[in-house]
Amino acid sequence: MGAMQRIDSSHSIWLFDTERMRFRRLPKGADLAAPSFEADWQPYFALDVDPETGSFSVALNEDRTRLLRSWREAVAPSPGFNDTTELNTAELRLDPAAE
Repeated sequence: MGAMQRIDSSHSIWLFDTERMRFRRLPKGADLAAPSFEADWQPYFALDVDPETGSFSVALNEDRTRLLRSWREAVAPSPGFNDTTELNTAELRLDPAAE
């Protein structure tokens, strides 16, 4: 297996295979020694970690319009906040024809 990076959020363990540009997300308490299948991994195109806020974003496509965003466990937002969200930045762009 390639170089691995682990990030713990309040509900999940995120494993990033940085050489093969793939990741998997496991629930807290999962057995990390259990074998994984190729289908357990998803491709990613970038991982951006903000050391100040503890947030991190995973780009799910090359143009970075689909992102998963979460926070490291130690700096997660207030209780009740949705720990992980998927953002589609294409939906956030203004339609120039509408101006």
